[in-house]
Amino acid sequence: MCNFYLQFSREQNREQVLKCIHKYIHPWNRVFIGVINPFDPRVETPEEVCDQVLEAAKYIPIEQLGTTDDCGFAPFPDDQSIPRQAAFDKIRARIEGTHMAEKQLVLKKQKNLR
Repeated sequence: MCNFYLQFSREQNREQVLKCIHKYIHPWNRVFIGVINPFDPRVETPEEVCDQVLEAAKYIPIEQLGTTDDCGFAPFPDDQSIPRQAAFDKIRARIEGTHMAEKQLVLKKQKNLR
């Protein structure tokens, strides 16, 4: 298994990137898309995260799709770019939004199997 972690939340042309991934992805690849911008102090909503996951699922098989944060949650004690609580809130939004998308995708898959 080969994992790819993509900085994606700040991507300007998501569709183009997703089409490229779709074209070149192999069954042994997993793609984790960044759905959280650690440089923006605004906390993303779970709904925003869910929308990004559903968008990516149009191009990446759900069995090969995961979420992550864009690069930048620095482990340095002197980094004050994002308050600690905001970082935790962003991570919580990623988890909740990913779970929301998972529920929708599983239901869709079940309906298609019927």
